[in-house]
Amino acid sequence: MRVEALSLAPMRSQQRHLLRILLIFISSIFSFSAFGQGQYVFFTPSIDSICHNTLDFIRIKQLLMSQQFEVNQDIQQIENTITILNRHLDETLNEQKSIENELAAINRHIDSLTPKRPNGPRPKENIINILNERLSFNGSYGLNLNQLALSNWAAGGENTWAAKSFANFNLIYHRKSLEQKLTGNFAFGIARFADKRIEKQDDKIDLTYALTLDSKTQWNLSMVSTFNTQFANGYKYPNDSTVISGFFAPAYFTVSAGYSYKTKDERIQVFMSPLAGKVTFVMNQELADKGSFGVKKGYYTEDSLWIPGEHIAPAIGINVIVNYRQPIGKSITYTTMLNTFYNYWERRDDDRLPIDVNWENTFNFSITKYLSTIIFIHLKYDHKTTFPVYEEIEGVQTVVDNIPKLQFKESLGIAFVHNF
Repeated sequence: MRVEALSLAPMRSQQRHLLRILLIFISSIFSFSAFGQGQYVFFTPSIDSICHNTLDFIRIKQLLMSQQFEVNQDIQQIENTITILNRHLDETLNEQKSIENELAAINRHIDSLTPKRPNGPRPKENIINILNERLSFNGSYGLNLNQLALSNWAAGGENTWAAKSFANFNLIYHRKSLEQKLTGNFAFGIARFADKRIEKQDDKIDLTYALTLDSKTQWNLSMVSTFNTQFANGYKYPNDSTVISGFFAPAYFTVSAGYSYKTKDERIQVFMSPLAGKVTFVMNQELADKGSFGVKKGYYTEDSLWIPGEHIAPAIGINVIVNYRQPIGKSITYTTMLNTFYNYWERRDDDRLPIDVNWENTFNFSITKYLSTIIFIHLKYDHKTTFPVYEEIEGVQTVVDNIPKLQFKESLGIAFVHNF
């Protein structure tokens, strides 16, 4: 019996070991099926590792469920926001539709009040509206004053005051590629001296008309016409009985065709014409008889018949006009205009072409918006305008010749200026 007991002990121990393996296998199968494992790996983990894996899967599942809850809340909030926006959009669309209906009703009412246009060609646009769109007008006018007072002044001199009124304007008309520009410069000044004598100091009428075909470049085909004369008679001061000039005596009219150049900022403008016509008018018969300003003077025939002087002197030549404007600092502006004319028809003794030059320079020192100091320098040379040359013959100043000379004029004064 003892032998049987010893032989049965190992058998029972083996049975308990097999039973333990079977239980572990069965528990492993159930644990994998609980977490969605469709395939069983044939190995026999320990009880501690199985419990540990089971807790990790439970934590992961809880974390995923928490994140899914938060995502569901965000989705719900977004859906609520979209619902509110759709509601506002519907309200806005309704308001827009209501406004459109009201505008349509107003337009129908206006149409009912507006008379119907009769059948036929469409009426032309209002000329006032067209001019406002195509025209630009600017300029300035003012009064220049100068005064000198002396009392017991050893160096000599006399009390004087001078006044000059001036006006300038630019009228520009644009239409497609065509530009028309009319420029006017006017001035008239007088001076009064202590002996009550009044003399004219400035007198100018300058008009310029330019027709330009815009080529979208800095060089353009242009036609320029100028007219220059004065307002009142000029005298050989201090002798105020001898007239030396007057209205249309002289007057200069030029017509030129050529090319113009201007910079982008329009500070420099140059016009060059290889063929220009110039006409000098002297409508004062007394001056015309003297042959003033280049017209053919009057003369007696062999039969002692008086032939009066002519009033017109034509010429053909080259015309060059240069305009330049340069600001100097914040309060000083320099402007200049140079106009030259070379005459083809006439020859000088040295075989050179005679030239006429008109050069105006202005320095404007702006003090305030309406107050300025203006320096004006004018140089002029006209080969047909002559001045007497005197020589002392037997103690008497005698005119021995008449020659053209450079003419110079300068003025400085305080000016009241208004720009428009």
